[in-house]
Amino acid sequence: MNIACISRRLFCTRCGLRKPSPSFSTSNRFLYTIFYPKSLTDLHRLNSGALRRSTYLFLVRNLSKAAKREPAKVRNVRWKDLRDIFSLAYPCRRRIYTGLLFLVIGNAIGLILPRIIFMFIDIDGDCEKEGNVRENKTDEKNMYFILAAKYLRVHYMVLFGLFCIAAASYGIRHYCMHTAGQLVINNLRQAVFRSVIHQDMNFFSKNKVGEIVSRLSTDALIVGQSVSSNLTVGARAFMSFFGSAVIMVYTSRELSEVVTCLTAAIITSGYCFGNLQRKYTLQMQEVVAASNEVATEKFSNIVTVRTLVSELKECETYKKRIHQLWVVSRREGRAAGCMIALHEIAILASLYTIVYYGGQLMNIGTLTYGDLLAFIWYASLCALSLPGMVNFYTELMKGLGASARLFELRNRIPEVPVRGGLLKKSITDGITFKNVSFGYPNRPLLFTDVSFHIPAGKTTAVVGPSGSGKSTIANLILRLFDSNSGHILIDNDDLKSIDPSFWRQQIGTVAQEPILFSTTIRNNIIYGSKHPELIMDVQLEEASDLANALNFIKNLPDGFETVDPMMLIMDEATSALDATSEDLVRKAILKLIKDSKKTVLIIAHRLSTIKYADQIVVINNGRVEEIGTFDELMLIEDGVFKNLVEKQTKKLYGICVKQRSNSPRSLRPYRQPSEPVLSLHIAHHRQAGL
Repeated sequence: MNIACISRRLFCTRCGLRKPSPSFSTSNRFLYTIFYPKSLTDLHRLNSGALRRSTYLFLVRNLSKAAKREPAKVRNVRWKDLRDIFSLAYPCRRRIYTGLLFLVIGNAIGLILPRIIFMFIDIDGDCEKEGNVRENKTDEKNMYFILAAKYLRVHYMVLFGLFCIAAASYGIRHYCMHTAGQLVINNLRQAVFRSVIHQDMNFFSKNKVGEIVSRLSTDALIVGQSVSSNLTVGARAFMSFFGSAVIMVYTSRELSEVVTCLTAAIITSGYCFGNLQRKYTLQMQEVVAASNEVATEKFSNIVTVRTLVSELKECETYKKRIHQLWVVSRREGRAAGCMIALHEIAILASLYTIVYYGGQLMNIGTLTYGDLLAFIWYASLCALSLPGMVNFYTELMKGLGASARLFELRNRIPEVPVRGGLLKKSITDGITFKNVSFGYPNRPLLFTDVSFHIPAGKTTAVVGPSGSGKSTIANLILRLFDSNSGHILIDNDDLKSIDPSFWRQQIGTVAQEPILFSTTIRNNIIYGSKHPELIMDVQLEEASDLANALNFIKNLPDGFETVDPMMLIMDEATSALDATSEDLVRKAILKLIKDSKKTVLIIAHRLSTIKYADQIVVINNGRVEEIGTFDELMLIEDGVFKNLVEKQTKKLYGICVKQRSNSPRSLRPYRQPSEPVLSLHIAHHRQAGL
């Protein structure tokens, strides 16, 4: 519960309450720490009847105050965050630079063309009005008018050429930035996937698969767009805004000063909205990830959902998740609506001010008709660029919000390293568990000071009740998890000093539930092979014959390849098979044990396979209870293994009696033999399904 106990005072390390317990006494001191929650939600989950009324009211009052005092945990934007997100574009920087270059060319032409066109309007107007081209004026501007009037046709041809160049620039810019954005998204997804797939198993115990998939799909797309297409929109908006502002100042300084005041209000509001956008994006990404996790989990277990007729219940669960997304989206839409309304008011106010004050300047002769049209045009361009600038900032904040978790996944260092250490190519002495204690994350210890030895070249079986930790032993040997304390020795070398990847390549595993990837049978077989191209068909047929699968795969068009490991781990290898298939697999296992000198670890609760093991390790309640051969363990009076054998034999006997009583040829009752033997269990294991 995130509680610390110091002397005679209890305090919560989260909310900072430093009050003595209302019901404090030496006898219930540690019991009270259990009931001292860190939030109101945790308090309501407790059994309030176990607390005194004064204690319960005290906790409600103080936790309510702490919840109000706790600020929203939204981390401020740092330069490191911006540097990290823009570093994603470094591999495709040439495409981005090329796109930005053509963006500059196209934007520059787009800014110059309107000014030239409106200048031609003044030329035509003056020629019609005065019959000449301002012959009574000799300033530099008049000289340009004279030249423009003489070469008007040439100017129109140049304008047409500039139009074509601008159009080509926009097309090249779009291609470069679009492809660069897709490369950024692909590189980010590959980096995150590479990091996640190398994480330790504790990571997958704490993080849900659906949430990780949501990060790879949705969040990566948002981050990629924020440094590609959003960068283009932002650069174009900034160039258009500042370029138009410079031309507006050149055209009329008086009008520019009036518009600047309204522009500052729009920029300030856009900055505030960008921060809100980042906050809402973080919330939306969390809700989307949670809803995707619900969908992934239920679709993966659709058989269970369908069997228990829980479709409507799961629909309601998913509906609640989507409703949370709608609530956050409504808040975001409310803020965006206020922002858009403010923009529209500012734009209309700016245009009204320009037309009114510009008309007065025309009356006094300081502004021409073409200059006023040009100023209105560039003011409109500035107004249209402002939402682009604000959108660039908000999308950048949105990308930062989505990138926070992605960068955390990408930069996470696994607790169990992927590579590095000794290259253990053989086992000479065996595998030793020495005072090993282990517990899964956020769970109590499963093992406590477990010690036993697995001899090299021998077959060791591990038996015990369900949940006793048999499969966990295989996980520890494969170093999918690290023990909390103690040592696992391979010969005389600690398992933590051996290269994990190389060590796993030397071990063949048969899992409790067979996993098939979405590919061909050949690719599923060669999935664990380090060099599949070097395996010959003869070796493939030998391996298939050992597994009693040669007849099944003879007619397949592709060959098969497999690994010849120095150690074999079989974790409930026959639990998912029918009686006939189990008998074939059992024969293949016995043949493998007899013909090879491999180190074999069999994890099973069915006793038909482990009778011929060289050694049997019995685990119960997180401890090693018994070690010995089958015959040695059966001689132990009231032993754990003997009790397991007798329970399975009695269960099988009951099934046999029931089948015999249902047979029309059963004319006399079936009597139980004087002493239960394993031969009865083996003889009828097909019928019992054991």
